[in-house]
Amino acid sequence: MSEVNVNEAYQEGNGAKITSTSKEEIDQSEDVKEKRSPAAEDQDEEDDVQLSAFTMSALQEFVSEQLEREQRRQQAKQLAQDAAKDPDQLADFEEDWQLSQFWYDEATCRVLASEALRLAGPSGRVACLSSPTLYRHLRKVRPPELKLTLFEYDQRFSVFGPEFVLYDYRSPLDVPGDLREQFDLVVADPPFLSEECLTKTAVTVRLLAKQHILLCTGAQMAPLAGRLLGLHECRFRPAHANNLANEFRCFASYDLDSHVSKGTT
Repeated sequence: MSEVNVNEAYQEGNGAKITSTSKEEIDQSEDVKEKRSPAAEDQDEEDDVQLSAFTMSALQEFVSEQLEREQRRQQAKQLAQDAAKDPDQLADFEEDWQLSQFWYDEATCRVLASEALRLAGPSGRVACLSSPTLYRHLRKVRPPELKLTLFEYDQRFSVFGPEFVLYDYRSPLDVPGDLREQFDLVVADPPFLSEECLTKTAVTVRLLAKQHILLCTGAQMAPLAGRLLGLHECRFRPAHANNLANEFRCFASYDLDSHVSKGTT
C-alpha cells in the first residue's frame, strides 16, 4: 500500500474509531438517564414541590404584611380626620404593655398637673416626655394660653396634631431645634427601668428644660437620677390606675414636697 493509502486508511480508521467512541458515550449517557431510580426522580419532584411551597409561604407573608400596613395607614388617616373634630374624645386609649405603658391614677394626675400649672403659669410651656397620662389630664384643666407638648413614641397620640412630637428615647438628640430650652417644666416618665433608657432620656430632658424637672420612675433609679440630672427623691409617691409591681418614685429639681404638703397641689 502506498504512503498515501496508508495515511488515508489510518485517517478513515481513526475517524471510525472516534465516531464509534462518541456513539458509545451517547449510548451510555442515555442508559444513565434511563437507569435513574424512581427514588431520584421522586426527590426531584419533591424538591420542586418544597420550593413552590416555600415561595408560596413567602408570598402570603408579604401580602399579609402589605395588607396590615395599609390597614394601619387607613386607621391613622381616619384618626387624623376624627381628631380634627374632637381629639379628646379619641384619647381614651388603653395601655399598651408592649410599649411599657402604665397610666397614672387620678390623684397622681391632679398633683402633677397642679404643679405644672403653678410652675409654668397661665401662659408658659410644659413638656410631657413619655408621659401621655399627664398630658391628657392637662388638656382638660389648662388655661387657654398654656402651651403643651407631648414627646411620645406611641403614634396613636398623633391625633393631637402639632402638640404631638414623635419621640424615641434611643435617639435622644432627635428633637426639633426650636423646642430646645423652651419649657418651664419637663415631666419625664422613661418607658423602661434601665440605665440606658434613663441616661438617654436625661439627655433629652436637658435639651428641653429651662429650669424645673420632674421625673417619675422606679425607686432603684434614684442614684442615676441624682447623678445625671441632680434630682432628689420626693416623699410624694406617684401611683398607677393598674397597680404596678415596681416601687415607683418621683424625683424633682426643687422642693416638690413643700407644695404638696401645703395643699397647693
